Amino acid sequence: MSDWLGGATTRCVTGAGGVKLAVVEGGRADGPPILFIHGFSQAALCWTRQFTGALARDFRLVAFDLRGHGHSEKPAEAEAYRSADLWADDVAAVIAALELHRPVLVGWSFGGRILGAVARRHGVAELGGLVFVGAISKGGVPDAARFRGSTGPIQAEMASADMAVAADATLRFIQACTAAPLPADLQRLLDFTNGMTPPAVRGAMMGWQVDHDDLLPKLDVPALVIHGGQDQVLLPAAGRHIAQLLPGAQLRLYEQSGHAPFLEEPARFDADLAAFIRARCV
Repeated sequence: MSDWLGGATTRCVTGAGGVKLAVVEGGRADGPPILFIHGFSQAALCWTRQFTGALARDFRLVAFDLRGHGHSEKPAEAEAYRSADLWADDVAAVIAALELHRPVLVGWSFGGRILGAVARRHGVAELGGLVFVGAISKGGVPDAARFRGSTGPIQAEMASADMAVAADATLRFIQACTAAPLPADLQRLLDFTNGMTPPAVRGAMMGWQVDHDDLLPKLDVPALVIHGGQDQVLLPAAGRHIAQLLPGAQLRLYEQSGHAPFLEEPARFDADLAAFIRARCV
């Protein structure tokens, strides 16, 4: 893991309900902290290009495997993945354990829903900013359908009890996350880490009904929205919707990227994130 994350250190943090969370930390120890929150069926390793890129020179970088993902614990109960408070309290536990001062939270895809859960439960007064990447503000409710791309059936198959069906769907989903193929070694890394999430966890996550549209207009916090113009998972309209709701939010549309702009255009992503933090959050 250390090679993919630039020699980052690893530790275990106890999250909500006693769930053990695998946390990685790299970058500059005394730099402004950034906490990365990955998406559905992913893992902290998806942020490899940030931990090994320009951001690591100036910022303290922290990421963790969500409950049910990667090296974190995987509760068997579906309800362990359907409570906004549990997701929010996991993030709060990481912030507290690592003593992150006014961290900027970066949430990718499903991670955007978690950003809303954190803001609703814990507020934003102690945060440096919120960054929504290929994200959506709601899920499991009828209104969310207009923001979803073509991968919904694939993600449903990822929750199949038939391992062959789930494995095939997982590979197809990862390929659909980018507008163009990634380097072979990085593609294999994503294949491996996605495979660490049990199908039952994926199914339980799909059952989380949440809508943060009522909350976002009330938030007084610096915000940045980055979305891929070719996103097949969550349409660019999802990013525009979040940016319209968040007061003063900046919107960056990456026309050449799909669902993972931080992997597809890492230099641009890192520069935009660094500029946002330096201008508005430090």
